[in-house]
Amino acid sequence: MKIIWRVSQYLFRYPLLFALVQVMAIGMTLLLIGVPMVTKSIIAGVEQSGTTDNLLRGVLGIVGLYLGSEVLNGLRIVFNNTLEQRVLFDMRRDLHQKLLILPISFYDQRKSGEISSRVIEDVMAVERALLDGTEIGGRALVMIIGVTIVLFTINPLLAFFVFIPVPSLIIIGIYYSKGSRKVWKRVRESAGDLNSLLVEDIQGNRLIQTFALQRREGQRFDEKAELLRFRTLRAMFRWAAYSPGTSFVTNLGTVAVIGIGGWMILQGDSGFGFPDMVAFLMYVAMLYTPLGQLHGINHLVAAGKASGERVFEILDAPVEVESPANPKPFPTDPLHVQFNNVAFQYPERPEVLKEFNLDLLRGKVTALVGHTGAGKSTVANLAMRTYDVTRGSVTINGTDIREFDLEDVHGNIGHVAQDPFLFEGTVRENMLLAKQDASDDEIVAALEGASAWDFVNKLPEVLETNIGEKGIRLSQGEKQRLTIARVLLKNPTFVILDEATASVDTITERLIQEALENLTADRTVLVIAHRLSTVRKADQIVCMQDGEIIEKGTHDELLSQDGHYAKLWSYQNDLIPENVEL
Repeated sequence: MKIIWRVSQYLFRYPLLFALVQVMAIGMTLLLIGVPMVTKSIIAGVEQSGTTDNLLRGVLGIVGLYLGSEVLNGLRIVFNNTLEQRVLFDMRRDLHQKLLILPISFYDQRKSGEISSRVIEDVMAVERALLDGTEIGGRALVMIIGVTIVLFTINPLLAFFVFIPVPSLIIIGIYYSKGSRKVWKRVRESAGDLNSLLVEDIQGNRLIQTFALQRREGQRFDEKAELLRFRTLRAMFRWAAYSPGTSFVTNLGTVAVIGIGGWMILQGDSGFGFPDMVAFLMYVAMLYTPLGQLHGINHLVAAGKASGERVFEILDAPVEVESPANPKPFPTDPLHVQFNNVAFQYPERPEVLKEFNLDLLRGKVTALVGHTGAGKSTVANLAMRTYDVTRGSVTINGTDIREFDLEDVHGNIGHVAQDPFLFEGTVRENMLLAKQDASDDEIVAALEGASAWDFVNKLPEVLETNIGEKGIRLSQGEKQRLTIARVLLKNPTFVILDEATASVDTITERLIQEALENLTADRTVLVIAHRLSTVRKADQIVCMQDGEIIEKGTHDELLSQDGHYAKLWSYQNDLIPENVEL
């Protein structure tokens, strides 16, 4: 019930629309309830008078009832669909907004396709259960109450037999609900897994083709699709037993009415005649139809509750990194970043940093070098506050970074990653992410500073060229220079370069290195590198191993010490291997 109540809050945002849907549904139902009574009066009039004097009037009355009912039904559909789309929009917007502020650790533990499945498919299932359940359920309840009153008014004894199957239907419904939620949750999980595989195959299509992995991926798809098919059929088989079973039980009630009602007519009971029998049977059909709809809603709610749990798992996920209630103003002068006795560990993993102390000097370049797993990227993540420290503190100009608004922190940091990310759209649109009101001259100046204007100027439509999803129409080096230009346009006071030249050739690296020199001028800079040639000019080189600093100094100072850094430098191609005997 908790899930249903929470989902219902979305309906209550639009009380007028919700009320209009219910009023239209109730109105059309009440009009339909009048049809058997008019039918009864027509038959009784013909039977008593032997003429058709009132037949036309009665038929026109029935037409009027049906017409009025369908007019209200049309209005109900309009209001219901308007409400439906607003609820869908609100739920998806809330999910998307939550996804934008969730910590990196949330995404580390989940597949992107599975998350998108929750936003699209699970929200749709929840909405269907919510709106169809309330609208159809409300109409069914009105029909059941109205018809029940009429049935007991016509003949209480016969009405009693109509309701004999109801306790059985309730017991069957409760039994079905208990198992169906778990079954449908497994269906939604399998759908999410299949969606994740599809996203992965689309993103990795080049690798699949170059490694001839089509057969392997086809087998993986078949396995996940088969599991989804099996779980869906299992859920539907439960419905296949439940729905016919409830229909059979309700049909027994109809049989009882025909048998007992027919016997009462044959006995010549003056209180119950053929017109009453016709009206009674019509009302019985009207009663059992909404009962069947309630069973269908039971099916929808079972699926909706399973999807609701998946939706609220995201909405209830804790935001581990938040802005303070009363943030301090972010400094406008050059930044001095300090790590003070910092310890950090990722969930369910040993500590990555231990009593870590480091000064990123104001307006200077600090480079971190070391083997994979030494903790370099973790230092960068803590400096950007994508994670919070486990112990100790990270300060900016003497103030704990946790005391600043997150938007201020991120707005003053420029980050260039090893794997550049560009949005689908034009070059201009991607540049304007850094500064929305930037002029063409500012954009071109940033591109020139990043050694990117030469290739951008040769594109078919220059700044208006669509670069495709993730910049697929550009080379790796072009994408990297475009991301550097974007950071230049942003003009941050603190820049983090995370292996920005690791995946390009030496010629492209030289162009990027020139761009980086422009980017790092007069800024506080943190550089993470495997290629030592890219950090020779750094004001401070910090050599890390197992989350600790083992050496620190300039390039020449570290070489003269003939220690860890010097041995790394001695390796050919400036490239630090994964495992080195030191």
